[in-house]
Amino acid sequence: MNAVAKALANVQGKNAAAGKDVPKISANPVKKKKPAWQDKIKQTGLDDMTLLSKVSNEQIAQNMQERFQSDIIYTNIGDVLISVNPYKWIDIYGNDILEEYIGRSRIELPPHIFAIAEAAYRGMMMEKYNQCVIISGESGAGKTEAAKKIMHYIAEVSGKREEQNTNAAERLAHVRHIILETNPLLEAFGNAKTLRNNNSSRFGKYFEIQFSEDGDPDGGVITNYLLEKSRVVFQTKGERNFHVFYQFCRGATAKEKEDYGLYEPESFDYLMKGECTHVDHMDDVAEWADMRKAMSVIGITQEEQTNILSLVAAILWLGQIEFQEERGDKASVVDMSVLDFAASLLAIPSAFLKTALEIREVETKHGARAGTTYKVPYNKQQAGSARDALAKSIYARLFDWIVVRVNQALRKDTGRVGLSIGVLDIYGFEVFEKNGFEQFCINYVNEKLQQIFIEFTLKKEQEEYVAEGIKWTPINFFNNKIVCELCESKAPPGIFSVLDDVCKTVSADAKAADQSLANRIAGCKQNAHFDLRGMHFVVKHYAGPVTYEIVGMVEKNKDTLVKDLFGTMQISTNGFITALYPAHENDPQSKKAPTTAGFKIKSQANELVKALSAAMPHYVRCLKPNDEKQPMYYDLPRVNHQIQYLGLLDNIKVRRAGFAYRTTFNKFMDRYYLLSGKTSYAAQFIWKGSETEGCKAILMDNNFGPDEWQVGKTKIFLRHPETLFALEDMRENFWHYMVGRIKTAYRTYRQFRHECSNRIKTAFKVWKTYRIECALMIQRTYRDFKELTPFYDIRHNNEQKIAGRKERNRFSIISVRKFGGDYLNMPKFHILLEAMGPGSQEQVIFSSKCSIVTPGGIFSSSKLGPRFCVITKQALYVIRVWQKGAKKGAPKQGGLYEKKLERRIPLQSIESFSMSPFADHYVVVHAPSEFYDVCICCDLKTELISQINQIRNWQCAINFSGPPKYEIVYFKKKKSKGKLAFEQVQQFPPKVITKDNSFFKKDKVLVKPGLPASSTPAKPFKKKGTTFGLSVPTTATPMQVPQQQYYDEGASEAYYDEGQYYDEGQYYDEGQY
Repeated sequence: MNAVAKALANVQGKNAAAGKDVPKISANPVKKKKPAWQDKIKQTGLDDMTLLSKVSNEQIAQNMQERFQSDIIYTNIGDVLISVNPYKWIDIYGNDILEEYIGRSRIELPPHIFAIAEAAYRGMMMEKYNQCVIISGESGAGKTEAAKKIMHYIAEVSGKREEQNTNAAERLAHVRHIILETNPLLEAFGNAKTLRNNNSSRFGKYFEIQFSEDGDPDGGVITNYLLEKSRVVFQTKGERNFHVFYQFCRGATAKEKEDYGLYEPESFDYLMKGECTHVDHMDDVAEWADMRKAMSVIGITQEEQTNILSLVAAILWLGQIEFQEERGDKASVVDMSVLDFAASLLAIPSAFLKTALEIREVETKHGARAGTTYKVPYNKQQAGSARDALAKSIYARLFDWIVVRVNQALRKDTGRVGLSIGVLDIYGFEVFEKNGFEQFCINYVNEKLQQIFIEFTLKKEQEEYVAEGIKWTPINFFNNKIVCELCESKAPPGIFSVLDDVCKTVSADAKAADQSLANRIAGCKQNAHFDLRGMHFVVKHYAGPVTYEIVGMVEKNKDTLVKDLFGTMQISTNGFITALYPAHENDPQSKKAPTTAGFKIKSQANELVKALSAAMPHYVRCLKPNDEKQPMYYDLPRVNHQIQYLGLLDNIKVRRAGFAYRTTFNKFMDRYYLLSGKTSYAAQFIWKGSETEGCKAILMDNNFGPDEWQVGKTKIFLRHPETLFALEDMRENFWHYMVGRIKTAYRTYRQFRHECSNRIKTAFKVWKTYRIECALMIQRTYRDFKELTPFYDIRHNNEQKIAGRKERNRFSIISVRKFGGDYLNMPKFHILLEAMGPGSQEQVIFSSKCSIVTPGGIFSSSKLGPRFCVITKQALYVIRVWQKGAKKGAPKQGGLYEKKLERRIPLQSIESFSMSPFADHYVVVHAPSEFYDVCICCDLKTELISQINQIRNWQCAINFSGPPKYEIVYFKKKKSKGKLAFEQVQQFPPKVITKDNSFFKKDKVLVKPGLPASSTPAKPFKKKGTTFGLSVPTTATPMQVPQQQYYDEGASEAYYDEGQYYDEGQYYDEGQY
């Protein structure tokens, strides 16, 4: 590496450490050549239509036509992407093109669906805010393909980020695999051939890719909206039912066809309503194989697949059930064999199905009181409607179940709450020769989406200028809020409210219901966007007026199975079917009115709007160049109509009247501070003034006139895109100009190199001086540590006997807890050695202060008295020390100390220990051969037991008292048994004052809760050089225990100094106990 290259790297490293956005540069910078396809796009038409010389629908259409004829299908209107379906493959989605958009701003590259995906992903990563992409347009405009490209880009770019992260890469591969494999399944059950599109999505889909806060892909979730379930029983001429029916008939095995009674699609009435069973360039057999594979991939079991196929076949056979009119206007089934087969597929008795299709129960009510139930036979038309309602209900519930299972496969719960990027793919505005309830619902949802579009791209644009105090020319645009209110308002009642009211009040007569709707809906005339024309009404949507037929609307709005049919499905012996029809939905005692289709659509639309409003939106407007699905054919009048209802003209006007680019002052300064000598020096940020003045300085120093930019209250606004392009070019060229400065800085560095060398030599000499001292300090520390290593083994062995059986104290298991053994420093504690007599020559392995339970007299209870506990390799010693002549609570000054050896128990006589399961410090040492036991209260009880067991080769059992009284029975005197009871309490009695975790009185110990018995060190004990961890369940309540009570070596010496014990005369006064 030469000198210039080293200097370049040095400057880059400093700026990166300072948090500045510094591109990678080299000593010999070479400008990267742009791909040829970019040059082609730049030379054909305008890639941002805010730069059109004249703004009109015709100009917009002509600009897109010019680009469309050159195979350029993407155009921008500011941040909104316009996409035209080419009806052929265009090679602009390869990995080389995808790489170009990673990390690049929208204005740096030509319009592309990847640019929208990049803006959404980077916005989520940088702003830590949820993003969504709203894709709208007519059926066949390419919405689904656009959604696939967006998800493909996000998967690729997040995958490149996580190449080094194995777990994140695994989650990403999981999500990508499920997305890829579930497409055939969702398309089979949710797509169908329409007049405008051979593979039209007949449901709305909002797909969210979920990420952690660090940007790692965690999973995904799909929300479905507005399934066109009426297509199950009826299709317009030239259209098909959902793909799955045709795939099933043609792709099923011979055995499946026999089991489910399948024939060619032409044999089933539900599949011949549109008189179309074939689709060009679509292989139903291959699609069926892909769909069955997708079921297995997402985890649908073979039994569940069998149940799904049974329901699909049952729907087909329900459509084969025909009715005939009998006397009394009663309907009856023509062919019972058809009904029997359908009933067998549904696993319900055929008699119940026949009754449910021919007769319905009607209950008359008198206020809140139950009335009389009547069985009313259906006529032929009503029976057919009941049959169709059952078929639609089965399919809709089955589709919802499939979406739930797909979500279960997509979701990979990591317990983290993060971010998401949502992609909305929903069929667009529809206008046919005859428009009914379905078209009204679809267009209503599109009105809601248009309202969001207005809110975020038109209205918000103008409101931002007003809020920032920017001078501009206001633009009048159509706000469709009045149309949304016409559809969903409650006061005055909108169309949905009128429909719901009619459904609640009218009789079963469909004609009477339609007439009632026509009469009541006339009240909507007060809205200027509504007009009633006999049995039709007109709504003036944002896309233009649409005429809807009133006939059939009430019946379609009911959307509920009569209780007879619902109950029939509930008696199925197939658990899969009964799960689709839960009992709580058909509660005969429920007084709640059933929800209507309109109510559900309104609720779903509002939930969708709420979800989209909680994220930063990005827009893709899809157009179809013609209705013949022909490449290179551009139907100008057809495109003009779509431009009008998508509101592109208003969007361009607002962008042209306003400013093409805006950003906050701090972001503008961070990106362009390099371009002014007032704000930077040698690529370092030096501006000390306000950010507002800094932005002005940058623009004025680069000769941008005041008509090209304005300063708001929190943002800087650039009027023309060319201004932003110029700033980006200057920023890119800045680093080339910096090379000369870097060379100068390097020469200056060489002049000071000798001085730096001298400083290094001086530092080295200082280091050598202290090296020996540091080595000695390390050696002393190691020797001190090595003296304690044998106690780790003792603690490890004892931990296995206590773990899980006794509540723990925090200092018993914390990482710094070490067994010290002789805490009293017995060689210096002469008074205790004298009390031990001949035992003073024995090797001491443990010593500590403690208390013992001393038995009382005839009329007194046991007491707790202070003692000293010493353990040698031969025996356990209990020693009492007191001050002679001291009074209660007042030690005598200069008084002599008396000592007494109360117990000497040989270690070989100790057979077991008894403790409570609570967090107290009491342990009973059982020595049967010594005639009576000793009950000790010692903070270091665990180490006491460990030291004795170590000598006894771990033969002494450790017993724990059990419920209900948690009593320990021991010999307190010769041939005299005593009991020590334990009780766990949350708080001690008010008059009890103690610093300990337990309180003793009258052979009973009150204990506060400690750490759970399951608490164990986080890491296993090792023999040498291991620190101990602490693993405590989340339900544990930390105990407030003073730190380093026994565990700091320096502190332990001071704590057990003899003088401290002899000065505390009150501690040894038995009277107070």
